[in-house]
Amino acid sequence: MANVIIKSSERQKMTNKVLKDFGHNSSSADKQTREYAECVAQKSHEAIKRAEGLRKW
Repeated sequence: MANVIIKSSERQKMTNKVLKDFGHNSSSADKQTREYAECVAQKSHEAIKRAEGLRKW
């Protein structure tokens, strides 16, 4: 049985933006490039949320 991750539209938008920022087309990028972009997008999102939490103090 395969593991399937269903991405939200927000997460997909973040991934596509990272691909675009690094000069890749979201429809023609290979699997490894998309996976790297997903990782960068997720880690960036986590860092932004953490920074927003610190700013409240």
